[in-house]
Amino acid sequence: MSRNTDFNVEEYKNALKRLKSTDRLTKTRLKMLQFQYVSPKKTILDADLTNHMGWKGHGVNLHYGRLRAIIAAEIKDAESEIRSGRLPWTFLSSGEICEENYYWVMRPALAQALEELGLVEGSEVNTAGSELEPEFGELPPRRYPEGATRQVTVNAYERNRAARKACIAYHGTICSVCDSDLEEFYGSIAYGFIHVHHLKPLSEVGEGYNVDPETDLVPVCPNCHAMLHRTNPPLTIEQLRELIQEAHR
Repeated sequence: MSRNTDFNVEEYKNALKRLKSTDRLTKTRLKMLQFQYVSPKKTILDADLTNHMGWKGHGVNLHYGRLRAIIAAEIKDAESEIRSGRLPWTFLSSGEICEENYYWVMRPALAQALEELGLVEGSEVNTAGSELEPEFGELPPRRYPEGATRQVTVNAYERNRAARKACIAYHGTICSVCDSDLEEFYGSIAYGFIHVHHLKPLSEVGEGYNVDPETDLVPVCPNCHAMLHRTNPPLTIEQLRELIQEAHR
């Protein structure tokens, strides 16, 4: 068994105590741990943490990775595993990388250590506003029909990756809301990159729903995708276009 999966409560407690005594368990780092602790099933998306901390872009990966590193460095033999190339957050969480999101599930021993040190309090909060993608924790086979559900902390509606590819092949990679071309703006690093938005939220369809990538899916840039889901139910493409036009009159 990998050492990064079997750290015990005392190891985490000792590491946290040393960090606290040397002022390296900063308010920001503790706030990250506390947010994950009170989230349903102690599971968060990187986007959840980004929003909670008020950050922009992908800085959350740097901050979370650094927190992992300083905790792991306080635990015997952990540094060798950091150098071995393991995923940077696995010392704090188990999880899975999906196409566009990271799922972080706090390790039970870490959660217990935080409790025993009095660093956390409260119960689980609802993060159902975040649109969950599939595939984290213990995974069943990777292919699913659209609309199939598994109970995580809320129902996570599966995305069929073949449908996503077919949508892009048909519609292209220009944002359907703001007409932005990410490759034109960012250069070759953004070639082929675009989010795919379900015009009908999968939470409203049943198991076995057959998605039509030409009529049910549209490409949208990450910013517009986030704005579409700022409301429940999500805004329509036309509504968000109107909001953009109003904002720039």
